[in-house]
Amino acid sequence: MTLQKETIAALRFGLGFRPDQRVERDPEAMVAGLTALASARPIVDEEEDRRLWTELKEFRDAKKADRKQGGKKANDMAMAGSVDEERKEFRQRLYHVWNASLARSIEAEHAFAERMARFWANHFSVSIKFPAHASRVAGFEDQAIRPHLAGSFADMLKGVTMHPAMLVFLDQHRSAGPSSAAAKRDGLGLNENLGREILELHTLGVSAPYSQQDVISLAMLLTGFTMRARRGTFVYRDNFAEPGRFELLGETYRGGDQAETLRALEALATHPATARHVATKLAAHFVADQPPAELVSALEANFRQTGGDLPALSRTLLSHPAAWGPLGGKVRQPQEIVVAALRAAGVTGETLSRRNDPFQGLTLKALKDLGQQVNRAPGPDGWPEAAAEWINPGALAIRLEWAARMGEVLAARKVDPREYAEVALRDALDPKTAWAIAAAAEKREGFALLLASPDFNRR
Repeated sequence: MTLQKETIAALRFGLGFRPDQRVERDPEAMVAGLTALASARPIVDEEEDRRLWTELKEFRDAKKADRKQGGKKANDMAMAGSVDEERKEFRQRLYHVWNASLARSIEAEHAFAERMARFWANHFSVSIKFPAHASRVAGFEDQAIRPHLAGSFADMLKGVTMHPAMLVFLDQHRSAGPSSAAAKRDGLGLNENLGREILELHTLGVSAPYSQQDVISLAMLLTGFTMRARRGTFVYRDNFAEPGRFELLGETYRGGDQAETLRALEALATHPATARHVATKLAAHFVADQPPAELVSALEANFRQTGGDLPALSRTLLSHPAAWGPLGGKVRQPQEIVVAALRAAGVTGETLSRRNDPFQGLTLKALKDLGQQVNRAPGPDGWPEAAAEWINPGALAIRLEWAARMGEVLAARKVDPREYAEVALRDALDPKTAWAIAAAAEKREGFALLLASPDFNRR
């Protein structure tokens, strides 16, 4: 079945259809969306960042006071209540950010650009390690990913490497050169985590020709990259940095110099192995787990020619014939099916922000149940792409349960499941699925049949 280009644009490169929006289908318009997102106001701006940090500090101060007062029974209940209240306020602030992020995707007009932001945030994955880290992770995508969507891969790499969320996630804030002043004063040592993941995951790829010595050299160069503990912001500290000269992939760099470390990151970002690694991941994310070789080659060539210009890379992806082939090569991940279901229903951020709105239990909580909780990727390699990771007996049972619950809420909104199916999939709706929806005894069953169908769960 030959599908309209608009359908492929919405389902493969976008976030699904909305009844009140036209779909971007022209590659140039889709690429232009990258600039729009890069310049858009972030959810976690400086003001919101300050609020999150303030809530966190109040929560930690309340916990500290609670511990000090632990032996004074007259104050125990009041102090415990204070800790609970501060914890509640901090969580509410985080939930506000996560809901706003979800709403941004549900309402997005530049859907391809939103997908690219998601792709890069997963490529440079960070996950919450402990409460103090949550406030940094909440702003990671807005501060380190989105501003660089219309720029270069090298600039994005530098931005994420210096972001506090990444520094803490990979323990860089505790890394010091063996002969540095910090190592001698505080007993700190070299931590290789960030250096290893930059080489293995962010740039060259696990199969690239680098050695353990390259990992150590990059880790040495990264010493000095740390954060201000009280403010939670990046800082380069000379007394953490390891002096000397270090060879990385055959090139020599001077340690103890931030500019030299950034030069090393630039070289890694433009390395031919990085071009191949990024091209393969990009094609696998959008088109198929085993992507067309000709598409990967075209993306790799563009990356090498442009030095990793991200709009040019997106333009190559969207202009290649292999990228517009039949749908069905990818399984929609939980965040994708939740967003697509709400987009088709015309849900807005205002709807989700209402207290006790029935959709709320089908968003953030549902994502946790479905195995893709916001800001909780399983490791530095992010969420997996392979279909088998998302469609297995256990995961499928949870998807079916979610489909049934979502069907009940949609039915209560007086939505016709046949009309909803036409909005959600258009000409990608299989006639057999359409017949089953029409034949369903109740509306909620019709919705559940659609949301659990291969038509909706694959793209």
